[in-house]
Amino acid sequence: MNKNTIIISALSVVGTFILLFFVYNLINKPENTNFPQAKVIKTDDHVKWSPNKKNILVEYSDFQCPACKTVHDILKTIDSSSSADFVISKKVTFVYRHYPLYQIHNKAYVAAYAAEAAGKQNKFFEMADILFNNQTTWEKSNDPQKDNFLGYAKKLGLNVDQFKKDSDSPDVKQRVDRDMNEAQQMGVDSTPTFFLNGQKVEVNSYQDFMTMLKNL
Repeated sequence: MNKNTIIISALSVVGTFILLFFVYNLINKPENTNFPQAKVIKTDDHVKWSPNKKNILVEYSDFQCPACKTVHDILKTIDSSSSADFVISKKVTFVYRHYPLYQIHNKAYVAAYAAEAAGKQNKFFEMADILFNNQTTWEKSNDPQKDNFLGYAKKLGLNVDQFKKDSDSPDVKQRVDRDMNEAQQMGVDSTPTFFLNGQKVEVNSYQDFMTMLKNL
């Protein structure tokens, strides 16, 4: 084996080692579980429960998602002062953000726009309740804005003309897209996804989830 062959072989070994080193570090890179974006409440966020902002629970959700409806129904128990879960509302500040799974839920975006439009008239959570409660109705419509959402707006006592205008406005669409883009940057790829004080929440059951919130 001549000198050049030895040098080439050595460089090949070193190159292979460096490649394997980078592949190993890429595969074994620690997953980021701390997200400052989920610890900051924006001025136009949709917020309820505790005004103290000591424990901030952010949910990324989709109005056409069946699992999100299930979670919505569970979280609604926290709103009632007669509920054993009401104590959570004294400890936790809840923030709703959008993550419409448009690839599988073709009405998710228009529903998010409807909620945002209602929010401009201070009825975001009221519209959210109606959207989730009637999910199986409006998702079957070819035009839920016309067939359902305008009626929901009227039921809530909104200015229907303004609601319709806001639902189609660039401002509302950009607002939903902002939530979507931020969620993607944090690695959100399903709904519902929760962050508590900037930490992504991983629990085995919703009972564990509620227990965790009660124990804050």
